[in-house]
Amino acid sequence: AASSTRRARRAAGMSLRTEQESLDGPSLMRRWITPITLSLLLVALTTAMLWALQPRLQQEHLIFIYFVPTTLIAIRYGSLSAMGVIIASSLAAAYFLYPPSFSFVVASRLEVLEIVLFSMLALLASQVVSGFAKDDEVVKRRYLSLRNGGPSGWSGTLSRLRSKIALF
Repeated sequence: AASSTRRARRAAGMSLRTEQESLDGPSLMRRWITPITLSLLLVALTTAMLWALQPRLQQEHLIFIYFVPTTLIAIRYGSLSAMGVIIASSLAAAYFLYPPSFSFVVASRLEVLEIVLFSMLALLASQVVSGFAKDDEVVKRRYLSLRNGGPSGWSGTLSRLRSKIALF
């Protein structure tokens, strides 16, 4: 019966995938590569901006600006991707922002504590933010949105976020 169904689909010009394969969710590209690439890109852009502005600002505790890309990734891709952003942000801050520059060694114990505190707070924030988006529903909504041609990308995420905020 399954082979006759496949032949009928092939004759009709339809996909050779079985129903189970199409229900499993997005492809490897959409599920892993896109979130990782976008996460690394946001961390790199944030690091470049902070590294360029740090001498002019002469401020401490710039690591907490990394909450912005962490939150964006948690909203769009869930807590697992946000954890990757937290790790990448902590390493980038240690390497570029804390003395000695261009080394993962951090000279001050207070600054090490600051990185640890940032990591813990960012982990908590990513869990809370992705809890609003519900990780499982994020994947289902993106898959259905792409399948139905509905709003996707950041504009779709922002419109869903606005509708949730309007409920309060």
